[in-house]
Amino acid sequence: MKRLLVLALCLGLSAAVPPAIAETKNPGTFVFLWTDDILSFDPAYIANTPSSYGVLNVYSRLLNYKGSEISEFVPAISTEVPSLENGLIKEGADGSVSYTFPIRKGVRAHQVGIKGADGKITWEYLDKLTEEQKASIEPGYGEITAEDVRYSLMRAILQGQSWMSNAITEVVTAGKYTDIAKWVETEGKVEKIADASPEVLRKVYDQLASQFTVDGDKVTLTLPKSFPATLGVIALPFGTSIVDKEWVTDVGGWSGSGDDWIKHYKPELAADPLFDKENGTGPFMLEEWDRTDRRITMKRFENYFMGPASLERVVMRTVPEWTTRRLQLLSGDADYVWAPVEFLDELSKTPGVKVTDGLPKVFGRGLFFAWPLDDTDNPALGSGQLDGKGIPPDFFADIDVRKGFNYAQNYDALLKQVLLDKTVQSRGPTVRGIMGYRPDSPIYTYDPAKATEHFKKAFGGKLWETGFTFTAYVQEGTPQGTAALSALQQGLQRINPKFRMQIQSLPWASISDKLNNREKPASPLTYMGWGPDYSDPGGPLGAASYYLSPTGLVGGMVGQGYRDLMAEKFKPLLDEAWASSDPAVREPIYAKLQEMSHEYATTQFLWEDFGYIVTRDNIDGYVNNMILYGAWDFYPIKKAN
Repeated sequence: MKRLLVLALCLGLSAAVPPAIAETKNPGTFVFLWTDDILSFDPAYIANTPSSYGVLNVYSRLLNYKGSEISEFVPAISTEVPSLENGLIKEGADGSVSYTFPIRKGVRAHQVGIKGADGKITWEYLDKLTEEQKASIEPGYGEITAEDVRYSLMRAILQGQSWMSNAITEVVTAGKYTDIAKWVETEGKVEKIADASPEVLRKVYDQLASQFTVDGDKVTLTLPKSFPATLGVIALPFGTSIVDKEWVTDVGGWSGSGDDWIKHYKPELAADPLFDKENGTGPFMLEEWDRTDRRITMKRFENYFMGPASLERVVMRTVPEWTTRRLQLLSGDADYVWAPVEFLDELSKTPGVKVTDGLPKVFGRGLFFAWPLDDTDNPALGSGQLDGKGIPPDFFADIDVRKGFNYAQNYDALLKQVLLDKTVQSRGPTVRGIMGYRPDSPIYTYDPAKATEHFKKAFGGKLWETGFTFTAYVQEGTPQGTAALSALQQGLQRINPKFRMQIQSLPWASISDKLNNREKPASPLTYMGWGPDYSDPGGPLGAASYYLSPTGLVGGMVGQGYRDLMAEKFKPLLDEAWASSDPAVREPIYAKLQEMSHEYATTQFLWEDFGYIVTRDNIDGYVNNMILYGAWDFYPIKKAN
């Protein structure tokens, strides 16, 4: 095992190391090489961390996180952070809670509307306008108002596309509805949102709209009852990012009418008018997105309301090959590269290179079981039968299969050889630093005897006799994930040579297509990682909910069978914990849920992720916020000449 893992991970170590140079290349431009892709620039569409890199930098939100703090906020488009003390949070006698945001005046978008002599509005870049042209800006066209804020939040809810936007629905309804579809289906007493009448659709819109009130430069959100993580959701760089209503309407987006919002519900990616364009108020503008070359260029917005950034441009390129990224870093052609952990020691000793290590994160990595699977033209399932040449769609519904897989993984080898003892094995969805984590909660270990015991029970003993063949997926350019699947692959074959698991690397967009917005998932086993978007493990964006709620992010990807298990065994405890404001009541419940994730083998929890960045030594200003998963806010970044 050790020899094979080391061989797989150390390819490229013998390559000649060119001398690092002191010369600063591309002054004013930050060249960022990673292995990910941005899915869309529409804040209401995106749900994954890589896509947040775009939205975080081209759009603004009401609030921002305070540096690296995960529970403290600072004003952005809102001039104040609401609190009970300043009177911007008010508790009603009926249990309702309202949040009022005073909107900053003079915040303008990258493009503004200019009225011509013929009365027509054209959109022009603010940075290119003369003072005379600025006098012709049509009021409200590219100028953020309280109405734009109201529109942005409602658009995200009504579009119903992403789990992150649906979290706003949970905030607004204080957890009553997980998304707009459930709201409509409940109100209209129909099975599907497509069956709802225009009257019901309008009624739900009116109910939603009544919770957002605009009074001059202030917008107030009223919740029917307390939702502890409201400000944390508001500060996230997803559906709560603010768009300009007039511009979105002009490019073909929702007009803001309560009568036609359903036409913009869950758009196809290519049909979304904000897919590859933006008009935010953030510190950078999208200059070019070359999807063939997998390159995104963002240009500095000189009229950013907090002052222009130090960087003139940011170039983000997807480069899956480590050798290429490494050579460009050493030559100075790249300012940041994503680097495999096994190269950190070497890089830290390289002139001109800076390694910032030990950055905390709040999520783990794992292998995710899915069931039932889509068996229509799905090569991952092989024959689609339990005949040795494939697997049936309900393969991972058998708990003995899941437990067998968990005992077949060599966790210690991964931690020592792949992670270099820089982290610890995950004990479930909740990691160190989050309520409910206990260092003595149970974990799986590499135990071929126990794996054999469970595999012999699976499918009434048939699995052991026939074996199986299927394909597991990992995102390209993630050697740690590939190593985890390789270790499992070897463990399975040693237990029974008839157990054959193939491994395929794909771009994240392709893997996402196999899991997201599908009736049934198409990936049997996937290497991924998810974690909380605020410091509490409960609620729609907490670590426990992400993994263990039937409406959580993981449940939305890995199939109805998984969701049914979560609904029956886990949801009652999740609801009980979220209903209490007393940490002494909630903590033992979350600890119990952590243990149950082991008992039911819900996921193969691998390790707690940890952060590090590798840059040229003239780069400063990076702020690591755990809740943003290390996403790069390029605004504070400085590149010395």
